[in-house]
Order: sequence, then C-alpha cells, then structure tokens
Amino acid sequence: MDPKEIYDRSAPSTVHVLGKTGSGTGFVYDADKGLIATAAHVVQGEASLKAVVGDRPAAPVRVVGIDPCEDLAVLAFTSPQSDLKAMEFGDSKDLQAADTVVALGYPASLGSAGDTQKPAFTSGTVQNPDVHDAEPSDSLPRYPDTIQHSATINPGNSGGPLLDSDDKVVGINVLSVTGDTQGQFYSISSDHARPILDSLAAGQVKNDPGWSLKAVDDPTVPDDFVAEDQPQVEAIQKKLSADQVSGVFVVGVTTNSPAAKAKLEPLDVMTTMKDSPVASVADVCDVLQSAGPGETVPLEGVYTYDDPNQNIKFGDGWNTNLVLSKNSGGQ
Repeated sequence: MDPKEIYDRSAPSTVHVLGKTGSGTGFVYDADKGLIATAAHVVQGEASLKAVVGDRPAAPVRVVGIDPCEDLAVLAFTSPQSDLKAMEFGDSKDLQAADTVVALGYPASLGSAGDTQKPAFTSGTVQNPDVHDAEPSDSLPRYPDTIQHSATINPGNSGGPLLDSDDKVVGINVLSVTGDTQGQFYSISSDHARPILDSLAAGQVKNDPGWSLKAVDDPTVPDDFVAEDQPQVEAIQKKLSADQVSGVFVVGVTTNSPAAKAKLEPLDVMTTMKDSPVASVADVCDVLQSAGPGETVPLEGVYTYDDPNQNIKFGDGWNTNLVLSKNSGGQ
C-alpha cells in the first residue's frame, strides 16, 4: 500500500491521548476490550486522561498498566465504545533497511483544538531495523530493541504506531534525535513491545513505583513545574551542579503509590538505590528490573532546601525505604 492508503485504513484506529498537562498518541489494538497501546511517558503522572478516536467525542480512559522502564503503557476506555477498529501487529523482525514505513500521530500544531485535530502521517524508510540498548537521554530509560527510521516523529506523535507497507504495526513511536544529528527517529519494535503490552493488560504491572523522574542536569526539569516555581527549580539545579551532585529529581508522585509511602516528594533528589549510584533513569531502571516483587529497596539522596526547624540544610543526606508491590514489582 502507498502511505495514503495506509493512512485511510489506520487513521480511524489512531487515538489522540489527552491529559491535563500534555497530549500524545496511541492506537487501538483490541477493539473488543477497548485497549489502547501508547508510550509510558505520554501518560505518566497524568491525574486524568481522555482519548479521541476519529470524529467521536473525547471519552475517559484509565491506565490499565504502565512500565516506565520499557516506556510502554496500556489504556482502556472506562465505558464501552461501539464499532472500534483495531490495528494488527506485524513482525518487526522481517523489516529490512530501506523498507518504507509510515508513522501516524497527533503532532502539536498551532491553531487547532486538541479534541478536533486530525491525525497526521509521515513516511520514510528504515535506516536500521535492529538497534539495541539505545540511551537517548539521562531522563529516559534504555530502549532494548528499537527501529531507526526517517518517518518524522514530532512532539505529540509519541505512542503512535509505525506501520509497514502491509498496514501492520511494526513499532511504537518514542524518540526523535535532536542536535547535530537530524532525521533519525526511533520506535520500539513490535516484537519486543507486544508481549509486554499483553502482560500489562493482564495486570502484571512492573517497574512503576509511582514516580516520575528526570536527571538532575536535564534542562527540561523546570517545565514539569508550574510557572511560578520554575525559577526556584532552576536555582536548585544550579546549586546542585555547583556541588557536583549527580542523581535524579523526583518530579511527580502518584497518590498511595510505593513512592508516596516512602515519603518521596517532588524536588527530592535521589542519588543511590540499593547501594548503587543512580545518575540517570536508566540507572534506576537497572535496579528496578533486578528487584523482586515485594522487595524493600533502600534509597538515599540529598535535600534541596533548608529547614532550620528540622536542622536540615541544602545538600544534607536523607534515606528511606521503597517497598515494591508484590504485583510483579510495581505499584
């Protein structure tokens, strides 16, 4: 099929995922159960979510399962939706360099309301069908199995499908490379993603203590906070840099999660997990993925404020225990 045919067939299954603080893309992969696949970073930390499919009004969805260390999540409509169309998964192992692929999604655009915007498509070719252990950023996990291609992934496209010329899902879009290198985009391979999605849909939550994390030196950290707090966050980052502190910020905590029970709060800085230094989200994921269900994981970090009443100074150390859920190590 040519890209226009693929678009006409698959646009009705492409989902605009709308949160309170951002938006992204997903796709229906099980019409009977109303299940939507997307990227974890699209929905992580969102208090409520809605999804738009085609010309339907926005409908509430819930997170069935999420694995931030794999950057995958499964959503479901909270009420039954009739006549949904599902996409089919293909075999990403069959992709070869120079194969044509199409990315569908809801890119951020000027002058369009979130619930009326139409999905867009970009086409390109596979550059490398088998990229292992990609680490694009200290604030993102390590991606074990991805497809590098030239089908543009713009902001808002994350979580959308990458389709082959047979209109089959061969990847889930997650990354675009910026800076000196242009025109490189990455999607989690379908062969890697599909069994994880099945596990998440079955309730086997893993690697989700209920926090959102970013590296201490990530310049986008202030964007996760309200405008009036951003100057304070920037000042904290500068002070941590001057003190040569490496670690990860807690930028969000889910209510009643293991992270909340460990008394973690936004702007806490974590430097050690289970006696291992953590300077990136990938470091954190290495510890979580080796931990067992119900395990107690010691955490250490530094304070980012002064509190004379509690005899706390900026940079003083703290420690707590993170007790993982017995449900496969997650929330």
